[in-house]
Amino acid sequence: MCPFSTNIHFDYDGHYSKAGDDYEWIPTDARLYVISFMTSSLEEITYSLLKERICRKKGIYPLTKRLNLGYIPLVVEPKRQSYILDDEDVFVYLTSVDREQRRSILHVEDVQGLQIVQITEQLSRVGKSSCSRNYEWNYSERESGYGEEENVVTSLEHDEHPHKKQKRSRL
Repeated sequence: MCPFSTNIHFDYDGHYSKAGDDYEWIPTDARLYVISFMTSSLEEITYSLLKERICRKKGIYPLTKRLNLGYIPLVVEPKRQSYILDDEDVFVYLTSVDREQRRSILHVEDVQGLQIVQITEQLSRVGKSSCSRNYEWNYSERESGYGEEENVVTSLEHDEHPHKKQKRSRL
């Protein structure tokens, strides 16, 4: 299949505001940006590729900012914002056009105050009974091979509320 061009116009940095029953995009800058993809199909434009190209266009290092992608579909009433969270959402955005084949402007929210939170990996294993075991350990220590024994948490849950404290024991 021959490559074709897909152009995406986006507005960088703004926010959504409710006006009656509708939502509207309030930009902080009146400038529109555009990126173009040369692909053989729309499925090749992924969520990560879209965010990467937006960051490159704006000269932003992708790991320093959290960006929310969204748009107001032209075919939905009352007007509401729709967020793009994955590849499927990107495809829906790219294929959602009005009667005149126009696509909505992509809105890029620059989320300030991004906090880096340590991620704890959890694995759940469920047997034939109603009990399950949760294993939890510090990811960085697991990767290094040190401290695994001290950081392993096991618990038997049987009709216990998930937010209650779990007893810690060594394996």
